[in-house]
Amino acid sequence: MNETNEPSKTIAAPLGNEKTGQTIFISAGEVSGDKHAGRLVGRLGEILPNTRFEGLGGPSMAENGCDLLENLVDRSAMLTHAVGQIGFYWKLKKRIKAHFKANKPDLVIVVDSPAWNFHVAKIAKRMGIPVLFYVAPQLWAWGRWRAGKLRRLASHVACILPFEEQWFRERNIPATYVGHPLFDDFSTVPAEASSDPKHFPTVALLPGSRKHEIEKLWLPMQIIARGIQMKYGNARFLTAASDTSYAELLRETADPVLGIEVRHTSLEAVTRHADLALIASGTATLEVAAQHCPMIVMYQVGLFQWYVLGKLLLKTKFISLVNILAQKELVPEIVPLGTRVLAVRDLAIGLLDDPEKLAKMREELAEMVKPVVRPGATDHVADIAKKLLVASKANSNG
Repeated sequence: MNETNEPSKTIAAPLGNEKTGQTIFISAGEVSGDKHAGRLVGRLGEILPNTRFEGLGGPSMAENGCDLLENLVDRSAMLTHAVGQIGFYWKLKKRIKAHFKANKPDLVIVVDSPAWNFHVAKIAKRMGIPVLFYVAPQLWAWGRWRAGKLRRLASHVACILPFEEQWFRERNIPATYVGHPLFDDFSTVPAEASSDPKHFPTVALLPGSRKHEIEKLWLPMQIIARGIQMKYGNARFLTAASDTSYAELLRETADPVLGIEVRHTSLEAVTRHADLALIASGTATLEVAAQHCPMIVMYQVGLFQWYVLGKLLLKTKFISLVNILAQKELVPEIVPLGTRVLAVRDLAIGLLDDPEKLAKMREELAEMVKPVVRPGATDHVADIAKKLLVASKANSNG
């Protein structure tokens, strides 16, 4: 895969009518979805060599041979950040309808980003195109009323969490657990101690990979780190940045007294020998859990959003994926963080003062991730896509 920052190939107008073999249209709206989709395009290209790939996504999809109708990764947004882009997405829906009429694909695969991809799936199904959902919408957490909508739109759902397959099948939605794409190429080296005993504790500060997450959590995490440093004079602090721009942002806003090592590397590399991680709630908690690294999960959200909207809509007892999978509070989760920064500082110090508790957390994390950390998610999804194409052609010929 090309690792340069060359701009992805974007097609501004509907493609021509000439087709060779079959066409798969893929839609991914954010960086993580683009990476999963890019890997899938590469695998499908190997097992279906005469297939043309086109869609909505980002550089990973383009680098693997997908012609982009629009680069959505640059426009990825969260919650209120997306309000200003309503006009763009309304026009994009019209473009997709026109594109499908002129160049009807044989299969549509939508990857994560359900708020947008439900629209893509609806357009496809109205035109009789089979739709594969890759990364199941988390309707079990909130939005259960949308199960009927998913049942109407999805030809199949590829689930990345072990319990999801049964949840969807109980609601008559065809689903298969494929594993998590994070672990297709993953090195699990359980950490038993700090990489350098002279620097106990080694603490990973992981505020997230989006700018607004960093803005909300990076400073509170450093306040907590200062408290740890006051208790443990030899404490070492590390963080991982998903790209060079985020690495620079973290460096510019890092407290020089803490001497934080900002590494442009993977989360597993940073947490492999960490004694504790302070981490934003999200998929990253699974990556850290796969290294059996104890953690405190936190997230900063407005009190109105949390107590009025969050509590009303949320249907799970826990917020973090680690605790949801464990079905208990395996790791502390502080959501919303609010004014509880000093309380989290004391909690972190209490954990570091208790080696037996840290060791137990490592053991429970190792047990929890066993069914999740398995390679082959991309291969499983590719097999499902192939079967949907075969079934679609059989129905057409029938």
